[in-house]
Amino acid sequence: MLRIRTVLLIVAVAAGLAAAADRPADRPPSEIIRPAAALSDLEAKFDWALGQAPKPGPGRIFWIGYSVDRLMGENSHIGSYSVGGRGRDLTVAEVLAGKKTEAAPDDTAGDVRRAARRALDDIDARPRSAAKVLKELGFFFRYEAGKTPVLAEVHMTNLDLSFDFETAPLFWLGKAPEGQSLALVKALYGLGGPDKVRRGLVAAAGCHGTAGLVIPVLAGVLAGDGSDDLRRDAAFWIGQQNDPESLRVLVKTARTDASKEVREGAVFSISQVELPAAVDELIALARSAEPRDVRKQAVFWIGQMASEKSGKALEEFARKDGDIEIQEQAVFALSQLPDNRGVEPLIKLAKTHPDPRVRKKAVFWLGECDDPRALETLIAIVKGK
Repeated sequence: MLRIRTVLLIVAVAAGLAAAADRPADRPPSEIIRPAAALSDLEAKFDWALGQAPKPGPGRIFWIGYSVDRLMGENSHIGSYSVGGRGRDLTVAEVLAGKKTEAAPDDTAGDVRRAARRALDDIDARPRSAAKVLKELGFFFRYEAGKTPVLAEVHMTNLDLSFDFETAPLFWLGKAPEGQSLALVKALYGLGGPDKVRRGLVAAAGCHGTAGLVIPVLAGVLAGDGSDDLRRDAAFWIGQQNDPESLRVLVKTARTDASKEVREGAVFSISQVELPAAVDELIALARSAEPRDVRKQAVFWIGQMASEKSGKALEEFARKDGDIEIQEQAVFALSQLPDNRGVEPLIKLAKTHPDPRVRKKAVFWLGECDDPRALETLIAIVKGK
């Protein structure tokens, strides 16, 4: 059976190849300006950089950046790696060390191969090391120069990847403690601004590595009066923290938030929490009396989780739930279970469910399966056995 995540992975590979092949080479900063050693606090350094901003002018921009140590998977990274132009672009670390770009022979085929390799890394399409290593994660704030500089974009990237500074000045503040970085991001979010910038700041908060520091900041966004997109983003990043507190906040949001979009986003985020309790919380939500949209979303995402409990719960929903839409959703979710675990329950449903609508759904999804048991069952049904 073609599972949802498989489709997404195929799309991601194609998009990664196209983006890497088409994009121009990343441009280094026009200059790198560093603060005096006497400034030790990140907020003070940031204020200093804003005070040194270039004079206003058409198209005048500048960057403020710093890094934070973050524990990450050995093969994981945040950001993108450019293979555009001729040859490999410099990494951020190389740019900060003063290395200059060198011309390289045209290697278009090699560029595409490297893009493919990194796209596969991005989507976990091959075995990865479980080892965690400390990496420097850069936070970069793109400002438009003016009497009062305006924050226009927020980006994060590991320093061992490349980044396009658009040949604009970079105020580099060095390495910062995680707590000071989160406090700065929270303060910048509190200044308001367009959703594009605030969503970038929410992502910046979520990219920090200590759940106990990150979740309170994001929970404040989730409980605030921002747009549904902002609050849904906050729910997503809370789910990425993989902490029991993530589940507590997300379950409450899924049950009680006034926004359907945010509720559904919270359910999805629960499915992304890599804790055994996540599937238990989804099953509990699916058993709830309301809201109905949350129940349907919970059933869907149960089918995407590789848990022994998923199949039993979904068969129960398909047989016993009082809502026909939930029953049909559970049939589909059974078809999405990994390793054809849903085939036996689907066969039982196709043969014995009292409602013909559910039996037809089960038959349809058996027809999408390459398991021999499904074929035998369909032949038997056609023959009236």
